[in-house]
Amino acid sequence: MQVPAQTAFESLSSTIPGIDVTDRTATALVVVDVQYSDAAPDRGWVKACEAIEPGSMHYYVERLERTTLPAIRTLLDAFRRTGRPVIHLAIGSAYRDMRDCPARFREWSRMLERASGIEHLWWTGNPDYAFLKEVAPLDGETVIRKTTQGAFNGSEIQNVLDRMGIKNLVFTGVVTSCCVETTARDAADRGFGCVLVSDACADCDPVMHDAALSNFGLYFGKIVPTADDLVRALIEERRI
Repeated sequence: MQVPAQTAFESLSSTIPGIDVTDRTATALVVVDVQYSDAAPDRGWVKACEAIEPGSMHYYVERLERTTLPAIRTLLDAFRRTGRPVIHLAIGSAYRDMRDCPARFREWSRMLERASGIEHLWWTGNPDYAFLKEVAPLDGETVIRKTTQGAFNGSEIQNVLDRMGIKNLVFTGVVTSCCVETTARDAADRGFGCVLVSDACADCDPVMHDAALSNFGLYFGKIVPTADDLVRALIEERRI
């Protein structure tokens, strides 16, 4: 049974210490995997899943277009306007055979490619590796390629954050229960203050989305229901 987001997330997050997102140099927005390979309705992973099971990605695509992408744009505008750091994560292999990715991810990808007839879903040489135009990085913003679902296990993100002096991370992107949650959990375990913005994340199913956020809010970090809520906290300079 799906738990109403407002009730579940706010009550569970009350057990996590407050996070100071007002420090403009120490709090970064993280946009996870919003690439054509992962977040476009007629390309990449979405197209492959639809080829295998027609209609399976309808909810995901609709949420992205109506809710998640507008919310991410709201946060990007707020962070850019106030000079706060923005970090873009991209999942992809430098090799067609994905030799630089874990065997589990590599074999899962091959299975999906065989079943759908679509090749090189996560190869950096594929045009779908690019970021969606509406949320693409601006010049000077940090872009980090990762070879695993969780960024801390397959990229240089730890070194980058340390050099930038980042202490707190606000997470957005896709998908909630996989790359977003895995990266955010790992960040929390490494001592970062972590915030997930619910409407700025998307999953294939609302139950999976809510379950991921409920669990994260209980053990790892803060859940903010909407991008507008987060922006208000920045404007009012208050902890979350």
